[in-house]
Amino acid sequence: MTNSVKGRETNPVRLHGYNVNDIKNWSAESDPFAKYNRSRVPLAKRIPFFAPTQVNPKLSPLPQVMNLSADYDKSAISFKYGKSFAKNLLKFWQYTDIYGAWHGLPILDSQEENPQYGVINLPNPAYTDAAHRNGVLSLGKWFWPREGQKFSEWVEEKEDHTFPVADKLLEMSEYFGFDGYFINQEATITQEDSESLMKMMKYMQKKASKPFHVQWYDAILKDGKLNYQNEFNEKNDRWVRDGAERVSNSIFLNYAWNDKRLEYSNSHAEKIGLDPYTEVFAGTENDKYGYNPPYDTRLIFPENGEPRTGWALFGTDFVWNRYDNKLDPEDQEEVYRRERRYWCGPTESPLDPIGRTLYKPYKDEYKAVNPEEFRCWDGVSRYIPERSVIGSYPFLTSFNTGHGKRFFVNGKLASAEEWNNASIQDILPTWQWWVTNSRSDHSISVSYDYQTAYDGGSSLKISGDLTEDQAAEIRLFKTCLPVDDDVSLSFTYKSNLKDHSKDFKFGLIFEDQPYQFYWVDSEEKMTSDWTSNSLSLANFKGRVIAAIGIQVANGQRDYCLNLGQIHLAKGEQTDKPKEPKGFTIDHLKMSEGTADVFLSWDFDAENVLFYEIYHVTGERNRELVGRIYDEVYYIHQLKNRHHERKTYLELLAVSPDHSRSTALCKDITWSAN
Repeated sequence: MTNSVKGRETNPVRLHGYNVNDIKNWSAESDPFAKYNRSRVPLAKRIPFFAPTQVNPKLSPLPQVMNLSADYDKSAISFKYGKSFAKNLLKFWQYTDIYGAWHGLPILDSQEENPQYGVINLPNPAYTDAAHRNGVLSLGKWFWPREGQKFSEWVEEKEDHTFPVADKLLEMSEYFGFDGYFINQEATITQEDSESLMKMMKYMQKKASKPFHVQWYDAILKDGKLNYQNEFNEKNDRWVRDGAERVSNSIFLNYAWNDKRLEYSNSHAEKIGLDPYTEVFAGTENDKYGYNPPYDTRLIFPENGEPRTGWALFGTDFVWNRYDNKLDPEDQEEVYRRERRYWCGPTESPLDPIGRTLYKPYKDEYKAVNPEEFRCWDGVSRYIPERSVIGSYPFLTSFNTGHGKRFFVNGKLASAEEWNNASIQDILPTWQWWVTNSRSDHSISVSYDYQTAYDGGSSLKISGDLTEDQAAEIRLFKTCLPVDDDVSLSFTYKSNLKDHSKDFKFGLIFEDQPYQFYWVDSEEKMTSDWTSNSLSLANFKGRVIAAIGIQVANGQRDYCLNLGQIHLAKGEQTDKPKEPKGFTIDHLKMSEGTADVFLSWDFDAENVLFYEIYHVTGERNRELVGRIYDEVYYIHQLKNRHHERKTYLELLAVSPDHSRSTALCKDITWSAN
């Protein structure tokens, strides 16, 4: 059930934490919600850095970024998808290399009034899907201390030199589809237990059957004592590598660093053969301090020198969680504005040439000073160049942010319900927003429009005042797409313009001319309904598209353009996907005109981007109730809106170019009430 005012929802299929017995006895079959909480999206490969199309070509591509953050909501309850719009959805994956799930979760049978939190919580699988689609690793979390746990049981070693907890942690990472763990060992333990922990971590590194990342938090030393170093040195380096043995893959340094400590961290990493940019991360705490942390980011990234380390961000979800009106669905644009300020600086644009204006370093007394003063924060994009995965065909985006007030399919309303599902978030624009204007006296704004969409819950909205002598350019996506004679560009849009077919142009930047757009006119007249246009790019054969964008010009006051979809394809449209097989209603629980429905089918990744589930009622009225890249789906409180005796569920597969298979159908006979 969703309360659109409070933004809270109930859902029995949830994620949960794990204590030591849960871990040692874990199996996918015994974990009641395991199969509903898997990530199936593979890790995308990022394209090479290409400095000429960066906002700031001088930024080093070497430092990586760790984002340790809550997902939809920092609470004791977490779901893969739900029925409320007012949720935290990360829209800036392009500045992150590793995502770590922060919030702890209660164990499965914990009492709601006094929950017992597990030492282990897994990353939300929807966030893992979104992370992987953007080339970002996703980590679960180990947090110590927790009440009612004995640490020695976690690092138990059997006579055959196996570690039961380590074996299960690896098994769970494989099954749930994430990439490793963030180890937050933040309490003193005995030296014996500390040595066992290090041995167990070495064991995990050797046994992992796939690329596996463990990040260590700078907390305890080898003797087990809590002792933050705030730098990378001889006292904590063994938690990354002990002699020739790998213990973890990177370290998150505690926050109280200074210029000298960062310089030493860099030199010490290089001295022992580690990469200071991918294996050492200087931490910044935003969870407590908001936009005004006490330590100066410019020490990590000297203005006239090389970066010292990678960068670890803690609590980037404060833009959502510390906003008083976050649960109001009508106030989510302000949440997004706060998010833009965090990632792109005070002017809400990566083009920001000034950065912060009010920041002054201050002594950290564990008390926030002006945490809401965004002018104290430069923005991540000031130091980290934008990344991209758009290096192959097809590339299709509908600017779907992963939540919505309604859901649209092919420009038509498919559901009037609020929803959230980061699992189906599109690849979003690389730059939010890179707008250049031929005149400064009129402004153009760019944002996501949740009132109308072509596919999903949102479209891209460009609005403002344009005069006949004015043009605005919006750079959207960083790409690396070789062009052959069978490459085509399609885009879908609508506008409030009456009859200006040439006022919207699509732009291409090529690697061999990286500082100028080549503009392609729209061949169709704009209308107030969705219009699609497809163009051959054969004339550019042999060139590589390095960026794409749009231009709006010769417009009018109160100009408004909605861009619904962009599709770059190679070759003819692919065959529609195969009809799904094995569609089954596993369990059905009815109550007062609603039903909880547990569905499954045979998963087939070939030519499938996701599956869709529709509820069919009356005269073939079809309502979308779910979209997922998986083999199971749970429908919470499906409504029998027309009090019918029998309705139907349809399952169909959707290809990467959004062609659809024929549907499988299952009927639901409603009990009389």
